[in-house]
Amino acid sequence: IHGLAEGKERSRTIARLLEEVGLSSDHRRRFPHEFSGGQRQRIGIARALAVSPRFIVLDEPVSALDVSVQAQVLNLLADLQRERGLAYFFVAHDLRVVAHFSDRIAVLYAGRVVELADRDALIARPGHPYTQSLLSAVAEIGVVDQGRVQLAGEPPSPLRPPSGCAFHPRCPYAADRCRQEQPSLSDRDPGHAIACHFPLDGSPVAPGGTKGQDKPEKKL
Repeated sequence: IHGLAEGKERSRTIARLLEEVGLSSDHRRRFPHEFSGGQRQRIGIARALAVSPRFIVLDEPVSALDVSVQAQVLNLLADLQRERGLAYFFVAHDLRVVAHFSDRIAVLYAGRVVELADRDALIARPGHPYTQSLLSAVAEIGVVDQGRVQLAGEPPSPLRPPSGCAFHPRCPYAADRCRQEQPSLSDRDPGHAIACHFPLDGSPVAPGGTKGQDKPEKKL
């Protein structure tokens, strides 16, 4: 399609790409149903590499794989990033996986960014209740009671979003202001922005980054 190679050169390029992602050149003779889930992901990565990109969008690249296979694919992506100098836009619902790769993380809820920060800052000091709930869902080996944040209800329909903050029907800290006014994405710290009237550090953020005066009511 892209006219990158023809004839024997194309065959050599395919063989090289397959080997680069941990497959054998003989794999090109197999039918799709003969590949495992992890092998199919490797083939998808090889296809992306065929055009020599500098930027790759990875949309849930390991969500359907077993944990052991996830680790293999993630290690492959890390190796390719280091060897080729690639930049990744990594989309996933598992913050454990996201944190493995990311320099900066954006957390979205109902199609809107609710928190944006450097990886270490977001994990150490999440400011949005939804981010807190995602982090609490990450399992830790040997930890029985992790104090997981359980959210009530279901995500809203994008066709019928709630008024004010889209997260307020499920938020344990929602106040009247949250039900009436949509929060803007405002900096709490340099480089750490939160779309919440009452960030978890207890300092309300009003539109434009000014401090609000409302007090949240915690649902019990």
